[in-house]
Amino acid sequence: MTPGGEFPYHQHCGYCDDHCIDIESNSSFLLITNFWNEFDNIEKFFQRISQQTSKPKVWLWIDDGSTDGSSEEVKRLSNSIPGVEVWLEVLPTKLKGNLDTIGRVYDLTLPKLIERINKYKVDYIAIMDVDNDPCRNYCARLMWLLDKFPEVGAAAGIPIGEEDMRRVGLPMGGGKFIRWSIMRKITRYWDIAPDTLLNIKALASGYKLKTWQVPMNLDELTTGFTSKGVFRQGRLNYYVGRPFWAVFYRALRRVLLRQHGTQLMRGYFQERMRNTWRFHDPDTEWFFGKGGNPISGLLDVLRYSKVRE
Repeated sequence: MTPGGEFPYHQHCGYCDDHCIDIESNSSFLLITNFWNEFDNIEKFFQRISQQTSKPKVWLWIDDGSTDGSSEEVKRLSNSIPGVEVWLEVLPTKLKGNLDTIGRVYDLTLPKLIERINKYKVDYIAIMDVDNDPCRNYCARLMWLLDKFPEVGAAAGIPIGEEDMRRVGLPMGGGKFIRWSIMRKITRYWDIAPDTLLNIKALASGYKLKTWQVPMNLDELTTGFTSKGVFRQGRLNYYVGRPFWAVFYRALRRVLLRQHGTQLMRGYFQERMRNTWRFHDPDTEWFFGKGGNPISGLLDVLRYSKVRE
């Protein structure tokens, strides 16, 4: 922390020097926060968004069946940020949260809101979780960069402490910005994690993906770099039909990087034994089908092994 008590985001930023430099964007965005039983963190997250130099026109909260009064807390704070309209969608109560079914949550929520969102003429959709702690210029900077690089369809910053891990890979989910023109065309999210699907749809629409050095502070590693998160990725790899050789070489790459490669294979084989494959989105099948032969897989391992040099 700095002497004044503020986290020194500028020390981790690729765009600010000795202090946090304000940036302005004329674009607008809608923010989505999906949650389950996060009562204790909601007020703190409202405070963080209130400190952003660019705030959302609309903030959509999706309660995935909380049992701890989280929705009531969102309602209580819904008028606390001037100029930000808060929407709340509440799904049936569940006793346990499930990261593997967030796509279903989006299925039940977003398609019915498309026309309503259209009326606000937002340029981007942003996704953040209640544990995200972005620098105060995070939203403004991401929009400014997307305005500057129209060839980029989806982008995100980098969690502090994960800079080396993020040198190669897709933009993370918490903190992702995607063009509304891309997202509004999505008619189904299946069970796949929405942030992964959004990356794929951006690529399928002819856009590039980008990770920019705009800092996000987190208490823990993002899910994709935890043992449990990589296990889920292994299950997803079978669920969407990625060829075995492509999974094997990605697991080997993770072993070299010490990023839970064995967990990736365990998740893949568990889902294979269940035989519950039922996913048929052509864009996603195309994306996960890439690199499905030994030669391209080996090249993939060599490319990623350079991260450790």
